[in-house]
Amino acid sequence: MRKPATVVIGDHTQGLGILRSAAVAGGDVWVVHDRSISLARFSKYLSGYRQIGRGILSQLGQTEFAEVLLKTLLELPVEYPSLLFGVNDDIISFIYRHGKLLRQKYVVPDVRFDKIYDKYLFNSLLPDSACIDTRLCSETEIGNLDRPHRFILKGRQGNAFRQITGEKAIRLDRLSQHDRDRLFRGLSPDQVIIQEIVETDRPVSSVCSFSVKGHTSGVFAYEKLRQHPNHFGTGTYLRSIRVDPFRPLADYILKSMNFTGISEIEFIYDWRTETYKVIEMNPRTWKSIHFATQCGQNLVARYLAYLSTGGTGGDDHYACDRYWADLATDIPQMIRQMKLWPYQQDFFECTWDRSDPWPALVLWTLFPLMALENGVSSIAASVRARKSSTRDFQAPARSRRPST
Repeated sequence: MRKPATVVIGDHTQGLGILRSAAVAGGDVWVVHDRSISLARFSKYLSGYRQIGRGILSQLGQTEFAEVLLKTLLELPVEYPSLLFGVNDDIISFIYRHGKLLRQKYVVPDVRFDKIYDKYLFNSLLPDSACIDTRLCSETEIGNLDRPHRFILKGRQGNAFRQITGEKAIRLDRLSQHDRDRLFRGLSPDQVIIQEIVETDRPVSSVCSFSVKGHTSGVFAYEKLRQHPNHFGTGTYLRSIRVDPFRPLADYILKSMNFTGISEIEFIYDWRTETYKVIEMNPRTWKSIHFATQCGQNLVARYLAYLSTGGTGGDDHYACDRYWADLATDIPQMIRQMKLWPYQQDFFECTWDRSDPWPALVLWTLFPLMALENGVSSIAASVRARKSSTRDFQAPARSRRPST
């Protein structure tokens, strides 16, 4: 039997980590991206690369752009049961929305994605003891909220909030009127959630796993020693830790969702209640996916092995107290905090691999060109969005006529 292929949609650190982890399983690995300069493109493990128009991956909510990606994926020289990986929630949303067609070539599990993708709805499904106080912005008048320094704003679904603000979350007392006006020009209030900041003296931790119908087949845990932005951002310096304190609640969530696939559940310790609270669940791989592989828990290879054999065996062993850093984001974060900490000896760097050196060399030598292309892609996405909005506005009345 031919080994399942892996197709990564999007790139940078996460895409490269998926590619390197999948290569262990031995099948073909393809990358589809809307950039020409891609870290994965320079990896020795890459089987093929397809470039689509700049900015398309950030506009997959628009039918015409989604159709470009769908056509590209269905034309790739791979066969069922190939596996699709998206590097953010909007791409994962695209995969599930088009699951019926994509299942011609790819495995798209039947999971409750809509309830995970929607952070407000997901929070409402958690046990009361694990919930963080979360409200819809449309239900709360921001200006009249008591103790605004105790709350943050973030997007309810996908990456639209980050695309508008440039931040994953914003503390409410630091939200300027300009930022507020810009945010609500792009998003309706009911697409923004207000979440209480949990007082803690411990790092945010994540439980990452591969599960089949809610039963965990492989697990890995890490904590964020540094992150950007601080307190509620993406990890820049990590440490692998034991999963035991979080395992019962993580297993409960996965079983209640009957989840199949790779996921990440974020936890924070609330010193007031002396319990762990759930921040959110990502129904996909995460930025440091290859860190799990480097510690001995290759969740991507486990998923591919399951597709080949149907087996879910294996142990949950992995190395703890190992460290990982994304130097490109961690060094600037240390400068912002005006604190310098020495790295632990023999830590893993997110792009460097002695056996696959070119992606790291490309990152550090072509970084200005990559930043330029990112800027061009953002402009292209904005132009496409404006054109699409104009066409929608000028659409003939019959396109909005109610059906009879």
